[in-house]
Amino acid sequence: MSQPDSQDGEMIRTTFDAVTEELRPGVVLVKLSGEIDIATTDFASESIRAAIAPPARSVLIDVSAVTFCSSAGLGNLVEARRLASQYGIELALVGVGRPVDRPLTITGLGQEFRIFASVEDAQRQGGDG
Repeated sequence: MSQPDSQDGEMIRTTFDAVTEELRPGVVLVKLSGEIDIATTDFASESIRAAIAPPARSVLIDVSAVTFCSSAGLGNLVEARRLASQYGIELALVGVGRPVDRPLTITGLGQEFRIFASVEDAQRQGGDG
């Protein structure tokens, strides 16, 4: 019996990635990409929790490359907001496209976040403290 080759497996595996970088001292950018759903929510949560903690003063979550956001993904964003509030860290969402905007709008959560078109906009308009 042969193992299925990795290409077959790739088609059914949810793709998700999170990359965190410090733009400058105290300002952290978390770039989320792919699908945020029940299969990836723990990874998303870990990435967000690691970023939204002192000494960060401002955290930008870039969701421009997110292709799908389930209720689990919304939960990640709500958790991010709660943590930021708890630590007194400024939080903003960046690059909110349809996959994220739609669930935020439907649930009414969109009003709960500061939202910017780009990282540059967020920094220019005071998204960095």
